[in-house]
Amino acid sequence: MTEASSPLSTRVPVHSLGISQILSYGLMFYAFAALKTPVAAATSLGESTVLTVLSMALILQAILMPIVGSWCDRHGALSVMRIGFLTGAAGIAGLGFAGVVPVPTMIWLAGCFLLVGTGLAMSTYEVAFSAAVQLHEAKSRRSISIITFYGGVASSLTWLSIHPLLEAAGLTGTCLVISGALVFASLMIGNAARRAPRPAAVRDAATAPFRWSLLQSSEKRAMLLLAGSGALEYLLFATTTLLWINWFDAQFGSLALAVMLASIYGPFQVVGRVLEMKAGHHLDARLTGLIAAFLVPVSLMLVQIQSIPMAVLAMALFGMGHGVLTVSFGFVTNLYFRAEIYGRAKGIIATPRAFGAAIGPGVGGLLFGLGSDIYMGLMIALSVGATVLFASLLLLTPTNEVHAGKAR
Repeated sequence: MTEASSPLSTRVPVHSLGISQILSYGLMFYAFAALKTPVAAATSLGESTVLTVLSMALILQAILMPIVGSWCDRHGALSVMRIGFLTGAAGIAGLGFAGVVPVPTMIWLAGCFLLVGTGLAMSTYEVAFSAAVQLHEAKSRRSISIITFYGGVASSLTWLSIHPLLEAAGLTGTCLVISGALVFASLMIGNAARRAPRPAAVRDAATAPFRWSLLQSSEKRAMLLLAGSGALEYLLFATTTLLWINWFDAQFGSLALAVMLASIYGPFQVVGRVLEMKAGHHLDARLTGLIAAFLVPVSLMLVQIQSIPMAVLAMALFGMGHGVLTVSFGFVTNLYFRAEIYGRAKGIIATPRAFGAAIGPGVGGLLFGLGSDIYMGLMIALSVGATVLFASLLLLTPTNEVHAGKAR
């Protein structure tokens, strides 16, 4: 019996990993929906400038993913996450003093966002999934589902807490509180790393080379299909998410109604992940991912019908589809790449996806300005392309002996 499959290793710190994703995504990404205004005011820069620097940090995250994946394999994903949270905490704390320290504003802002982008790359889903795979590979699908269940409420909890905190403590106080929460996350993950046995996959990673020339043909195709499908899907997601309010406002002429309709997809991401945990595990993970991917273009077609009930249904399907796909992209990678090389494979696969997510808001704004018909037509095309690529995975037999023959 290997260490990775021993009784001790069944105590995967999955709930700690889940909570970490609320803090990581919430405080190093979603928080900027509220922080961008006071940061812009403190630095005498426009909000567009702040968001541009944030976009550069997200592009940095994409560039770092292969490196971070290699670190996960060689040093353990929990150790990488612990350092990532500390790095992000330093960057957020620094933003609280933007415009105050005797350093040129743009240099200070760029430095802070550099730390935030690096911290984000080292602590979000890709790294948490690597930890789950390393600690109990046979149960990785369920662990990934639980982790994403927590992550699904990150935006709601963050937005409900940050705005009151800004009013009570101002920018500096808020950033210090956020920084403290990220330090807490680092301590929590560090404690989980000490309590969990050192995964056999981490020890074996040193003797498990990962090069394109060494991969099987099906592994190469799986990597390309996952990378391509993920890039299109997350470009679509990032492009549409910040523009749903604009879309519904143009349709119904009511900003309040537009906000309500746009907010529906978030909770339904959690619904999709609950369905994946409760019922989806009985099916091939590639099939559940394909069903979820198909829901996205369906939702984009329904949302064009100027009807409130149809808008509600469309947002529910959109949320459930993306909720399940997050799990699918995490676990299906493990069907083809075993634990000791999962981090490196996932890092490469995630790079175009992270890049798509980084440029999505800017691309969306440009396309929306060209006309809603052009915008939505291209979004449907992206979703269909992503679905076709994901469907092609069903033609590839899983190569990881841990999951081969069951795909769940």
